[in-house]
Amino acid sequence: MRPMLSIRRPALLVAATLLVLTTGCSSDGDGTDAGGAKATAAPTTPPRTAPAPTIDAELSAGPQGRAIEAWAAAYARAINEGDHAFAGVADVPAVREWMERHAAPEWGRYFPGPLPVAQLGMRPSGTTEREVEACVLVSGWSQESRTVRRTRSRDVVGMTFRLASSAGGWRVERITSATIDCRGVVPPARNW
Repeated sequence: MRPMLSIRRPALLVAATLLVLTTGCSSDGDGTDAGGAKATAAPTTPPRTAPAPTIDAELSAGPQGRAIEAWAAAYARAINEGDHAFAGVADVPAVREWMERHAAPEWGRYFPGPLPVAQLGMRPSGTTEREVEACVLVSGWSQESRTVRRTRSRDVVGMTFRLASSAGGWRVERITSATIDCRGVVPPARNW
């Protein structure tokens, strides 16, 4: 019996050594490797589980859609003209505040047309108000100048436009961020 035990002993020693070596090299679960350095994973975009939202052409052609398009054109013209007060663009304080906050990186640049907006859907919000969900090209449209067409990296984000009906028609009352997955949505661009 003794000879069999001596054959197993080296195999057991090899297995135990391998176990110790592999355990020492594995992660301890707190995001650090065996050397104590913090392991960082590259951020990943979650996979799309549904198709990209579709643009509602009927909404875009309707009165609420035209009000958003008028706002997008007025915003671009204000940037092109260096109108920091947004005179005539936003007579509603909430809209002016949004534009002042988001226009900061655009001053001195040139918009070749209205800010591209892909209108996705609308829902009522009271008797005279509507909310329109949209994907907006907030980066990658403005150019370095009228003649230098270099743009920034492209970024399309979800937004909600609250519109109100008045005697003069529909107008944008408020703009807020929306949790819409805009990957794959290409807002239609129009040049002047």
